[in-house]
Amino acid sequence: MQAFLNNSKNIYRDSYLWNMIGSMLLAFQSVILLMVLTRVLGVDDAGIFTLAYANANLFFTMGKYGMRYFQASDVIEQFSFKDYICSRIITSACMIVGSFGFTVYLAIKNSYTIEKMLIVFFVCIFKLPDVIEDVYYGRYQQKARLDIAAKTMTLRVALTTLCFILVVILSKNLLFSVIVSTVFAFLLVAYFIKITIKPFADGKKWEKAKVFELLRVCFPLFVGAFLSIYITNAPKYSIDALLNDELQACYGFISMPVMVISLLNGIIFNPLIQKMSIIWKKRETKAFLIRVIVQAGVVLGITLCCIIAAFFLGIPVLSFLFNVDLTLYKRELIILLIGGGLLGLSGLLNTVITIIRFQNSILIGYGIVTCMAIIFSDYIVSQYKLMGAAILYMLLMASLCILFLIFLIIGIIKDR
Repeated sequence: MQAFLNNSKNIYRDSYLWNMIGSMLLAFQSVILLMVLTRVLGVDDAGIFTLAYANANLFFTMGKYGMRYFQASDVIEQFSFKDYICSRIITSACMIVGSFGFTVYLAIKNSYTIEKMLIVFFVCIFKLPDVIEDVYYGRYQQKARLDIAAKTMTLRVALTTLCFILVVILSKNLLFSVIVSTVFAFLLVAYFIKITIKPFADGKKWEKAKVFELLRVCFPLFVGAFLSIYITNAPKYSIDALLNDELQACYGFISMPVMVISLLNGIIFNPLIQKMSIIWKKRETKAFLIRVIVQAGVVLGITLCCIIAAFFLGIPVLSFLFNVDLTLYKRELIILLIGGGLLGLSGLLNTVITIIRFQNSILIGYGIVTCMAIIFSDYIVSQYKLMGAAILYMLLMASLCILFLIFLIIGIIKDR
């Protein structure tokens, strides 16, 4: 296992291949689990898991603190590896406390049962191993060994997903399955880090001032990532407050194809981050912008292909996968896919803005769109149900794209 993870005949090729496989597994993890849950436990439990997983992704961003791309693009090692590790300990603790507090708030607001509240909280903890491993894999990527990070992440996600499925089938209890799978994930992370970290160890000591400087520098990235997921989840929170678990599950089912766009974009773009960072450091602005434009074209092309496929095959395939009739939601699916394309573009612009170190502007963009979500979400969903949720999602993503494009232009002009 150690030889397989640490040795690659072609690092560049393996980085692409394993990053693609791992990203697909991670992105489709919730899809696979929902397919099992609807058949073993029913639609209501699937609806609870949909909300819980969305909530987990929200606090996952608190744990990661928006630091992965910053760490991977820190080619001059402004901060030591141990500075990154210490900061991750702090953000992981905040993730646990924050997710518990928010879960209690939702439970009181929306009258959860004790079991539903515990499920929502422990699904957040289920994402904690991802947070812990991310800082180590960021180090590998920083040292141009994304292949190692991608291999280990792929194996960990695959084995954890398999464990979850087996425990659900055997126990027929969602809460128990989440807890067992979480413990298993922690053990896997510890094992994989132990057998891969040695070549990347940093002899430098951590410095308290540097750790807090790192947290300060990445704060806009964290807030931006946190608010990004909140914005993405805004329709789900309104559905949770105003509708029911069955409709929550249906929204979760038809929104699944949306992540394909961001997934494919990430597969293509992630391995290029370090190279783009170097191009920017060399002040090759024209070459840098050409890469950004090409990637934006890729996102638009992927979005168009997904919309065409969804128009003809989307509803029948999703209905089969989740064992639920989704015929009534074809228009909502198309609108959500348009929003998914806009999400892909905003994610690209977010990353590029980070590379040029103009990340403070990201906070402004997400702050504006979050205010829009808070003001309009409940009203639109209460009036138009799932159609309102889909339109709301698309409008929020469009607003992010426009704002980030403006900030990118400003950042490049200021730098020049």
